[in-house]
Amino acid sequence: MKVIKTYYPKVRAIELFMFLVYGIVVCFGTFLLWVKGDLSFERWRNFMLIGLIYVSFCIFLSFCIRTQRIELTEYRIEHKLLGLSCRSVAFSSVKKVMFGKVNGSPVVAIINGNMEKPIFVPYLPFEKDWEEISSFIKERNQKVIISM
Repeated sequence: MKVIKTYYPKVRAIELFMFLVYGIVVCFGTFLLWVKGDLSFERWRNFMLIGLIYVSFCIFLSFCIRTQRIELTEYRIEHKLLGLSCRSVAFSSVKKVMFGKVNGSPVVAIINGNMEKPIFVPYLPFEKDWEEISSFIKERNQKVIISM
């Protein structure tokens, strides 16, 4: 299948936020060790090594976010994560596209004519692309209802 357009996530703000949180934790943790009078090189080094768990988790999370993409092909929309197709919907079977929230996170719910449950596709970090994606879906399937 020919890929017409691929959308990549915008992650700079997410990575900056992760770095900022790590900086705050390091500063605050060092300050607490100093206030307690427990600031030795050994303790500080152990604190920083434990902080590497947070850093490695953030690197993994950032990698997962960076590798996701939305591909528009001739006949379907696909959401891919780590190169694998997570969600795929044919344009002809889309009945409704709704923008909303699930557990506090903004999502796009695609109501598929073949399934009872909606297919949830992340709104973030593709927030700037969804207007173009939804107009492409509308162009491919004139019957689809798009609600904001």
